[in-house]
Amino acid sequence: MRVRIAEVADFPAVMELYYEASDAMEGTPYDCCWRRGGHPSEEFVSELIDDGAMMVALENEQVIGAVGIDHDLGHDYGALPWLVDAADEQTAVIHLLVIDQAWRGRGLARELLLACLDESRARGLVSARLDATANNKPAIRLYESEGFEIVGEDSIDVGFDEEIPFVVMELVL
Repeated sequence: MRVRIAEVADFPAVMELYYEASDAMEGTPYDCCWRRGGHPSEEFVSELIDDGAMMVALENEQVIGAVGIDHDLGHDYGALPWLVDAADEQTAVIHLLVIDQAWRGRGLARELLLACLDESRARGLVSARLDATANNKPAIRLYESEGFEIVGEDSIDVGFDEEIPFVVMELVL
């Protein structure tokens, strides 16, 4: 397996990962309210790829995982008690970590997360931030095992008359 910055040609395969994950999670205890035609949107994923802000994991040149890494949490988290006082451009924000279902349970999510952290350090960033739905205990355990700390909790309107609780986490790099 290797990890690299996503290319425009990866877009269809990346979107298919999100669609499959959305379908598989819907109605389960780990449902994070990703939905086809909703979140993550094709526009957002395309923008991440165009900006060089998405990483993909490949096996035999097949996309088996993806994650966004930019500087925008996308919410008003300014009032949270961050561990480090850093401007947006000094922080890495990790979004949309997804693994092909056939590859889950093999440590790939950790490898992608570590690749994000390595890339963030290489760019001279001082903090990595992310959010996770509160029901996604496996993801939260992963993030905590790599040193992320919960700095706040909130809920977000996911667009179909439902709010979901989530946690916001940070790692000082």
